[in-house]
Amino acid sequence: LARVTKAPASFDPQKLVAFQSRWMHRLPLEQKVAMCWPYLASAGWVDDAQDMSKSPQVTRVQQVIAAADDRIKLAGDILEFDDFFVADSDLQYDTAAFDKRLKQDSVAVELLRQLRKQLSELDEFTATSTEACLKQFVESQGIKFNQIIHALRVSVTGKAVGFGMFDTLAILGQSSSLARIDRALSLV
Repeated sequence: LARVTKAPASFDPQKLVAFQSRWMHRLPLEQKVAMCWPYLASAGWVDDAQDMSKSPQVTRVQQVIAAADDRIKLAGDILEFDDFFVADSDLQYDTAAFDKRLKQDSVAVELLRQLRKQLSELDEFTATSTEACLKQFVESQGIKFNQIIHALRVSVTGKAVGFGMFDTLAILGQSSSLARIDRALSLV
């Protein structure tokens, strides 16, 4: 009892989130999907199905959770990745990022138009193939990655930051990625 103090116990929310994050990271993917599903369903982004394994959206949710990895500390953190679940025409753009990376950068806009053409010609639209396409594009244009990657990210996700660009493109798929690029270019 010598170490017991009269001061009340303290609650450290940051420590609790750290414990939760470590615990969440160790869970198998299927369990993470099951935990995140109710949040997605309440947002209206996935079916409110009792048996989510039969939902056509389960693959997309698995891909997003796998790509987000340790960015999902709490099950509700899945809601930060709304760009993967909204319709292409409903994608909201971060105004500051859109203005900086597209509206105020005519060079990036022209590069994005050219890259869009090359992405549309890919037979296979995977993280590996999109990365190879972008590397070849950058080399052929004699530019640096950052001259196009930021405009590409904002156009397909609406955000300035996110997880791997090539994983993002693969998860969205070719038609959705191209539709989002087209929409961003039309708004410039």
